[in-house]
Amino acid sequence: MKIILTGATGFLGGWLIPKFLDKSYELIVLRTSQTLIKYQSDSQYFIKEYNKLCREEVLNLLDFTAVEKLIKEIKPDVVIHMAAIGDISLTRENPKYTYEVSSNSTLNLLESIRLHSPNTLFLSHTTDKIYGNNVVPFREDMKLDPSHIYEAAKISQEYLTKIYAETYGVRSALIRCGNYFGGYDFNFNRIIPYVIKSVVEGKKIQLRSDGTFTRDFLYIKDAVLINDLLIDRMSDSNKSFQYGSAFNFSLEVQISVVEIVKMILKLCKSDNEIEISSNNIRETKDMFLNCDKARKELNWKPKYSLEEGLIETIKFYRSYFSKT
Repeated sequence: MKIILTGATGFLGGWLIPKFLDKSYELIVLRTSQTLIKYQSDSQYFIKEYNKLCREEVLNLLDFTAVEKLIKEIKPDVVIHMAAIGDISLTRENPKYTYEVSSNSTLNLLESIRLHSPNTLFLSHTTDKIYGNNVVPFREDMKLDPSHIYEAAKISQEYLTKIYAETYGVRSALIRCGNYFGGYDFNFNRIIPYVIKSVVEGKKIQLRSDGTFTRDFLYIKDAVLINDLLIDRMSDSNKSFQYGSAFNFSLEVQISVVEIVKMILKLCKSDNEIEISSNNIRETKDMFLNCDKARKELNWKPKYSLEEGLIETIKFYRSYFSKT
């Protein structure tokens, strides 16, 4: 099986690649020349030198001619599209580029598949952030009302994927997940790796908010299995699948920031001090996904509980920091 990956140097990509390599799939990684050296130490892709085990194609996903040429040449069995600008401060400073990376790259891939590789499966990874301004629990049929350029960009990616499925027959699916967590996440602005790092270093845990915001999570190993599940289901001619469908995936555990911090501290057997902020930060207060659709249509359920995932994650960071 030939699989093209965009965003492979990101958190999820670093976990997907070894899973696919174990299955002897041919992996083609698309990355831009803007994947700078300074980011490579923070990517599992480079740490484990997966770049030596995959075929790399350095191209600009916003260049239709380049994307079309590659899809026409490879005719992949699957394209897994994860490319995005995930740094919130960067998205605020570069709204045009943020939008284009999600929207235009998706358009170029879909159009190339439509023209040259109609049997390709297209897995489009978006985000639970598209539900901002809705009331929890979030369901796939909710109206999307963005208030941030990142949300608008991902919604555009969603609409394009849906339209190309319904109008042009592109065999696609949309993946909306809760907050990923697990080893090799070196974005220490995220609550779980930040708290574990603070515990290991014996530092005070300083929250950006009053800690009452709630979040929904998904262990990274479950996120990997979702891609396997969808590829199998979409490839099975004996089972019906509505292309262009969106699916929520999460642990469906609505937990506050303070509660997740205390849970980590308990698992670490740590009594680190927690400092609560009085700042009113501009974030969606509650994030909670309803996964009924994935359970019913895909027979999906997470393999790892929140506690099981956290135990493995804590073990990883303790080992990692002991060697650095």
